[in-house]
Amino acid sequence: MPELITVPDSLLKDILLHIKDSSLEKKIKDLLENTDKYQSQNISYFPKKGKVKRVVDGDTVVLENGSIVRYVGITAPETNEPFEKESTEENKRLVEGKSVSLEYDNYKGDKFGRILAYLFIDGKNVSIELARKGLAQVVIYQHKKPFIYAKELQKAQEEAKKKKLGIWSK
Repeated sequence: MPELITVPDSLLKDILLHIKDSSLEKKIKDLLENTDKYQSQNISYFPKKGKVKRVVDGDTVVLENGSIVRYVGITAPETNEPFEKESTEENKRLVEGKSVSLEYDNYKGDKFGRILAYLFIDGKNVSIELARKGLAQVVIYQHKKPFIYAKELQKAQEEAKKKKLGIWSK
């Protein structure tokens, strides 16, 4: 199975300018026109279990089946931000090479085509574990349905703030 990568739609639009009347033009146009399908796919098409092939960063992994999974409810430090390496390393320690269970919330995919899910290992929600250690920040969306684990995530973040852990150490 080919490995999936994330490509901004602006790049695909730029590529279209250079491949007029080619076999790829139709494929790219179809992809651009149907990106909203990720938001409306039936949950039964999403994996319930998987093995983590590799950790991309503190809140994103690639499963052995090629699916890219972004954790629900948190955002980890980005490249060159404080605690980015620690967050990525902790994510690796928790899940890399391991079998995990996936649970879905109200939002199942993002605009980049990634699956949005909670990963569980040994009964622990990885999003909550990273928030508890101060290695990810809880995300709250105004005017949208709250996350299933919103209270648990906020409680974990408050613990990290009180203890001045990770991103809350300043």
